[in-house]
Amino acid sequence: MTDIAITGLGCRFPGAPDVRAYWKLLLSGERRFGPVPAERWNHEPFHEPGDPSAPLAAYTDQVAFVDGVDRFDALHYGVPPSRARAMDPQHRLMLDVAREALDDAGLGRGGFDRENTGVFVGISVSDYKDLMTAPLRAIALADDEADGAEDRGRVDAARERARRLGTFQPYTLPGSLLNMAPGAISRQFGLGGPSFAVDAACSGSLVALDQAVAHLRQGSCRAAVVGGVFLNLTPDGLIGFSRLRALSASGVCRPFDGGADGFVLGEGAGAVVVRPLADALAAGDRVYAVVKGIGSANDGASPGPLVPTPEGQLRAMRRAYEDADAAPSSVGFLEAHGTGTAVGDRSEVEALLRLRTEHPDDDPGLCYLAAGKALIGHSLAAAGMAGLIKTALVVHHRTIVPQPPISPHPDLPVSAAGLRFADTARPWPQGPGPRRAAVSSFGFGGTNVHVVLEEAPAPPALPAAPAVHAGPQLLLLSAGSTELLVEHVGEVLDALDALPAEQRPPLTALAHTLGSRQPLTARLAVVADDTDGFVQRLREARRQLADGARGDLGDGAFAADAPLPAARRRIAFVFPGQGSQQPGMLRELHERFPGFRADVGALGAVASRAGGVDVAGLLYGGAGSAPGSAEGLRRRLASTDVCQPLLGIVQIAATRLLAGCGVSPDLALGHSAGEFAAAAAAGALTGEDAVRLLARRGAALKAAEREVRGGMLAVQADEETCRRLMGGVDGVWPACFNQQRQVVVSGTPEGLAALRKACAEAGVVTATLEVSNAFHSPLLDGAGDAVRTALADCRPARPELPFVSCVDAAVHTEPGGLPGLWARQAFEPVRFGDAVRTAYEAGARVFLQVTGGGSLLASVRRNLYGHDDVRVAAVDGEGAAGGSRGLVLTLARLAVLGVPVDPRALLPEDARRMADLPAARLATRSYWLPGRAARPDRPASPAGPE
Repeated sequence: MTDIAITGLGCRFPGAPDVRAYWKLLLSGERRFGPVPAERWNHEPFHEPGDPSAPLAAYTDQVAFVDGVDRFDALHYGVPPSRARAMDPQHRLMLDVAREALDDAGLGRGGFDRENTGVFVGISVSDYKDLMTAPLRAIALADDEADGAEDRGRVDAARERARRLGTFQPYTLPGSLLNMAPGAISRQFGLGGPSFAVDAACSGSLVALDQAVAHLRQGSCRAAVVGGVFLNLTPDGLIGFSRLRALSASGVCRPFDGGADGFVLGEGAGAVVVRPLADALAAGDRVYAVVKGIGSANDGASPGPLVPTPEGQLRAMRRAYEDADAAPSSVGFLEAHGTGTAVGDRSEVEALLRLRTEHPDDDPGLCYLAAGKALIGHSLAAAGMAGLIKTALVVHHRTIVPQPPISPHPDLPVSAAGLRFADTARPWPQGPGPRRAAVSSFGFGGTNVHVVLEEAPAPPALPAAPAVHAGPQLLLLSAGSTELLVEHVGEVLDALDALPAEQRPPLTALAHTLGSRQPLTARLAVVADDTDGFVQRLREARRQLADGARGDLGDGAFAADAPLPAARRRIAFVFPGQGSQQPGMLRELHERFPGFRADVGALGAVASRAGGVDVAGLLYGGAGSAPGSAEGLRRRLASTDVCQPLLGIVQIAATRLLAGCGVSPDLALGHSAGEFAAAAAAGALTGEDAVRLLARRGAALKAAEREVRGGMLAVQADEETCRRLMGGVDGVWPACFNQQRQVVVSGTPEGLAALRKACAEAGVVTATLEVSNAFHSPLLDGAGDAVRTALADCRPARPELPFVSCVDAAVHTEPGGLPGLWARQAFEPVRFGDAVRTAYEAGARVFLQVTGGGSLLASVRRNLYGHDDVRVAAVDGEGAAGGSRGLVLTLARLAVLGVPVDPRALLPEDARRMADLPAARLATRSYWLPGRAARPDRPASPAGPE
């Protein structure tokens, strides 16, 4: 049968607000029992200690409850407050633990087959529904007892009280339906596979797992979220189980102990992410444990619906080991149902004895027996999930957890079954085969489930250190508020500080784990080269955040209290033109990212076929490595026939790299030759067509340059002043209007000399540009026919996003006029300043220069001076020539602004491993019964209620 991997965990159990805390609790063996909290109900009227026959009371006040079940981050989930108050907190809790499990599985940001992911949840009751509808019951009771006008007044009073409380809202009915728990998860995370609730009482969550495994094996879903939940919000459960005398009168659950007298009522929620093992291994998932086999059965003709039988349990166990193709004797740890009731413990141990001794040739060996109810009580429908997560952690950490001090009941054949109890946590040594464990869960009505788990196959070894290092990485941490972010940073530091240096995860695993999570409101982005450097910078960032620092924190760290609104983070990609090229530009990106390298190679081949020049070879192939060749290479790259396709190649490849990192433009514009890469970014041209046009255009302009001589001069003056100075000077033309106080002029050598002299006499600063000719002027009109020929078969598509041309500084959304525009583009002035202002008016607020450092960003700033909502950045860092650090720093800056940057795209595929890190925290508040005052807001435990 298909093996199923457990790849993600999430939970809330008494004393354990997350999986890490649960594991810590399990290692400690500490019990989490205490009196009924006052915020649940006043237990005094329902407490009759020592009287199990009291019809309307419980003989115990001891429970194991989860803190803060009223708390929820409705804003995060997009749930209106009124609906959140009417929503069963069990459903809210399941949303939180499912989110945590998906994050833990590396699926928080998606990247999996949502359409074929199922949801299966064990859930049996809704105490919240009883609370919400209690006023209606009060009206009905008053009406039943009404006799005369005075009694009718009591009915009216009950009705008025119900109206005043307002507990029955439009969402009250659907909000308390059991099937809405899995439905809420499917809807929230867009999961389109099978989704339903399972009610099998105490075995419900393992029956849910059984259903998930069956669906995965038959192919009706590719992955699944499996969970279980139970919250005790009314006295009913304690009173009901007291009437059955199932609760511990001593207030302590002692499974299999001579002093056992029942269980303590607990509660909680848990969720796991499961998928076929082959898929998990292929994806490089962290696998906590493997579901090798699962079996379910019913007691059948038992003495009663509440009386367990060894036969029914044994039936489920045999089916599980048959499914696993494994012997019961191979199991070294067994998490029992273990309620601490006399009949329950006796039936379970008898079934285990028969299971482990029914094959004479089998050596049963020694197996550790445990029962988590001794620590966290009996969480009913969530009990199986509590046991499953516990056992998966035992297998994952290869550590046997202790049972609280126990004196085995002398009448239970524990030793005869080859079972023993661990009194302390201890390593689980490797035996002759893989480590195996098992979990049992048995429910009212006689439904029994047994699960066989096995340790995961060893993952492939990580590549050698240099390959894993792979350059600087982006590590993105987030939380529901800045205060919670400071706490979360501290928790991450504590987790890493607790590990010896040699056991700390590699930086790539940390980056992958944090990058796999859906970013929350408050964000911190850190760029680091290794784990130690990350820890050091994170420690300083925590101090800075606590001191109120935001924005660029320096030394590769950026922070924000919240992402910018979508309208304030619309990105314009800005592509520079000729003159921005450099030998080996973006070399580190070429070496680091296979996708970028492949795109450069493929686009370079297009350019070579169109223009006969191996552009990519010139840029990265070592053509300039020989002594004395650097200046020659620089001149060769500046040649129009090389430079223009070269820029298109690296700009389009960089655009695709950015898209893989989650950064795409909302608008595009390009300066001079950069306009064609901008058109490709906007979807008006394919990348291949853009490079082909640039190669032909560059060759045509290069041919025209041989017939004329010219140059370009930057004049530091506004357009009016520049035109006045040009008056009377022959052979000069305005070529580029980059900003309001700078005009670039093209012209003949004689004309430019005369203009330079006129400017000097007027006190206007000028600078000669290092270009090969007088671009964007009539001097190159001789190339017009060749350029038009190159454009003859150009068939642009309708732009997918606004495209601003620097020919007319207008937004183009239709393809029809683009070929004619580009036919003029090489010979008319570049209106870059106007185009930038047009882009701003079209909604762009973040201007990202793609290649060339930040050569155009000063002009962007000056053109938009006074607009405080403008931000600028460069793909390779302002002033950077080819380092990947510039890219990662820019991505970090964008991530805290709210751009959906995916840090995982920076990682080599074989280094994408998950690390054990604390869960991120949501900012929760109290949502409870309408009409009841909310408790004061306070920080929440990770991803949900405390």
